[in-house]
Amino acid sequence: MGMIRFTPVAELTDPLTLSIGLSGGSGTGKTYSALLMARGIAEVVTGRAGAPIGYVDTENRRALHYKQAFPEMMHFDMKAVDDSGNMVGFGPERWIQVIDAAEAAKLPVLVIDSFSHAWEGVGGVLDLHAQTLDRLTGGDDNKKNQRSQLAWAAVKPRYRRLIDRIVRAKCNIIICTRAKPVMQEKSAKTNWQEVNARQTKTRRQDVPWDPAADGDLMFEMTTMVILDPSAPGCPIHQIKVADQFKGLLDARQPMGVETGRAMAKWAMGQGDAQKQKDILDAARAEARKGREAFVAYWNSDTGKANRQLLNTIKGECQEIVARAEQEAAQSDDDPFATPAPILTDAERERIAREVAEEARAAEEGAA
Repeated sequence: MGMIRFTPVAELTDPLTLSIGLSGGSGTGKTYSALLMARGIAEVVTGRAGAPIGYVDTENRRALHYKQAFPEMMHFDMKAVDDSGNMVGFGPERWIQVIDAAEAAKLPVLVIDSFSHAWEGVGGVLDLHAQTLDRLTGGDDNKKNQRSQLAWAAVKPRYRRLIDRIVRAKCNIIICTRAKPVMQEKSAKTNWQEVNARQTKTRRQDVPWDPAADGDLMFEMTTMVILDPSAPGCPIHQIKVADQFKGLLDARQPMGVETGRAMAKWAMGQGDAQKQKDILDAARAEARKGREAFVAYWNSDTGKANRQLLNTIKGECQEIVARAEQEAAQSDDDPFATPAPILTDAERERIAREVAEEARAAEEGAA
């Protein structure tokens, strides 16, 4: 075994790579948004306009609708059959070969659209699980529940190797996945009740979309957002967004070339992403002190100068204030005192409204 050496971070100058997940239903702007962001990433990585964009197309060459707008696209038509008409499917090993080929071609960025085929397509993970289960049970449906986990144990390691290959890729990757709508209705008890879908680890309760992908992939992404047809291209549902990117992703604005450029600059150790994170952390720290401290920070010179950035975590800070107010109501004198009751959703919403109103009133008074 070779010697293990811990390297000072000052010596590590290689840029990081981005893995960006875009999910959404038809008409949400996944393909166009991915190409725009890829253009920005490629330009920063290579230092020149018109740098190549790798594109893996499983959607019957749908990306070619944009070939005039993106002449720098390097297109690969990934079909379920080979040139001889033999079924090859979308198994994990084939996707690993695609990433290997993108690296060998020294592509600065690779768009995969749609990676849902790796999960639910012919030869994808769900199909492989079904085939393995049939083999283990001999087609006996009565045995399938008992042996389903054995079938997953045979398939999941192959898929995990693919996820690991994506994480360790030397080129930037934008992964598009399909999403299916989940009907929801308001519930007094749970706030939202899902009507037509079972609970899965890939979906937050407040998001009415279920990505056709595995949670292992989604949470390995540098950034993961779900688009909505009500605002094509806009990062409406921000599933995983680090503080460094919160200022870049506005749910009211479509993602584009500048989004890709800013993310690529962060990956290269440039830009002001760390400064933005420090500002957000300072706001959270003030929120933990309670309502008065947070409102004062919100309307301070720093708060006013960074209002657009702070708005990205306003709801989160309101929740922090609500918890701080609840904890402050508890007595510290008696260790056996009954804890304050947990706030209901309605109480949290009331406190959040009050905090917002106080901040707005203070801002108007200062003006």
